[in-house]
Amino acid sequence: MTASDLRAWQARHSYTYNTAAEALGMGRTTFAEYLKREGQLPRWLALACAAVDAGLLPVGDSASASAA
Repeated sequence: MTASDLRAWQARHSYTYNTAAEALGMGRTTFAEYLKREGQLPRWLALACAAVDAGLLPVGDSASASAA
């Protein structure tokens, strides 16, 4: 995943910087920094975006525990 891919992910979800950062569990400033990077972004970030795409909740989230 590159910054361009991250921007495309953000656009697909119609996320603002704030809502994208919240969905990924990071601050707005951190999200903005990833959008400025060159080259490959960390694999965990691509996986987090895929998890959001799939509608997955974080492990240990109270909503996911009640669904089990």
